[in-house]
Amino acid sequence: MKKIRIIEAGNELGLGGTEYTIQLISKYLNKDNFEVTVVGVKEGGARVKLIQELGINVVVLNGDLNKLAKLLQEADVFHWHGDGSLNPELFAVVKANKPKLVLMTNIFGLYNHSRFYELIDYDLFVSKMILVRRMLTDRDLEDDFASKRKVLSNPVDVNHINSLLPTNSELKAFKQQNNLQNSFIVGRVGRSDNAKFDLITLDGFAEFVKRAAHAKFLLVGATPEILGHAKGLNILDKIIVFDTTLDLKQLLMYYSAMDIFLAASKIGESFGMVIAEAMAVGIPVVTISTLDRDNAQIELVDNGQTGFVVSRDKEKIADVLFFLYEDEKIREILSESAKRKVSKEYKADKIVKSLENLIYSHLYSSIDINNKSLVKNYTQETVNDYINRCSDLWEPEIKRNL
Repeated sequence: MKKIRIIEAGNELGLGGTEYTIQLISKYLNKDNFEVTVVGVKEGGARVKLIQELGINVVVLNGDLNKLAKLLQEADVFHWHGDGSLNPELFAVVKANKPKLVLMTNIFGLYNHSRFYELIDYDLFVSKMILVRRMLTDRDLEDDFASKRKVLSNPVDVNHINSLLPTNSELKAFKQQNNLQNSFIVGRVGRSDNAKFDLITLDGFAEFVKRAAHAKFLLVGATPEILGHAKGLNILDKIIVFDTTLDLKQLLMYYSAMDIFLAASKIGESFGMVIAEAMAVGIPVVTISTLDRDNAQIELVDNGQTGFVVSRDKEKIADVLFFLYEDEKIREILSESAKRKVSKEYKADKIVKSLENLIYSHLYSSIDINNKSLVKNYTQETVNDYINRCSDLWEPEIKRNL
């Protein structure tokens, strides 16, 4: 079989989550079957070098769409990574030079009724929640779009994570250096961005620490507002702050030091990579449902199985933290279940294999998608699952069922 020439493209190649997904897909695509070119349409960034070090060709266009036209003329597949809106100038070039297959990874689930949408053969949403919300909004167009809109989650590089996990001696040394060795550690990793941190996190922790005096909060990605709120709650001495970092090995040290990962984003999650990474490490996750916003965190975390989902209530947050604090066995069960789920549903090589099979099935109609594919269609079952998750929240009485 002749190699399939695929372009993995985004606006830029910086260090954000979208660009990380481009890097992982490019890394895991089968090079025996695919010839991969990564394109930064507007600009490059720090990830250019990281992708090139994988032996993958990278082209930065700096906005020169004439160069994109030439690349498209030689490609079989164009895979666009974006927010769901379709830049008319860009997609006019795609239309004029359309390859055999056009894919879009739709990060935020947008749809702007663009005339270029017909160019998209498969619109791949990164979570069921994002797809369900989009389809319900576009219910009048459901028959037109149901077949092209699917779910394919972001890849999690489980193999790489496992290769970089700290040893017991390294973790012990880290805790000693930061005065954490005798503490029960609740933590959070994220950008230094007030929109990505719900202050109810600290409200709940402040209530919890009244019952667990030796608890501390490991915070990666603080802002003055976050620290000011902690000061107002009189828990600033309980907060251990670390700067955000691009060093995965260092991040894995932070994750590994935690007993519980407490994830509450003011704007919710369209996927939730930090939650998935914490689960891959085996840290029990407590997250908060955000019904009126992005809410993919309740897909990642199966309430009572791989972690707990709780309503936005500081007392309930404190209750679930204390429940886990008291029961190490439950933490171990959640840890193992979380690792299994990430490996089964989000592992990078499996996600990319499913993408490959989707491409094969389109280009070579005689090939069926494997029934183990992680590409999921929009169905009523998908809707029902999300609705059920919205009402499946932790309550104190759940203790009797575990």
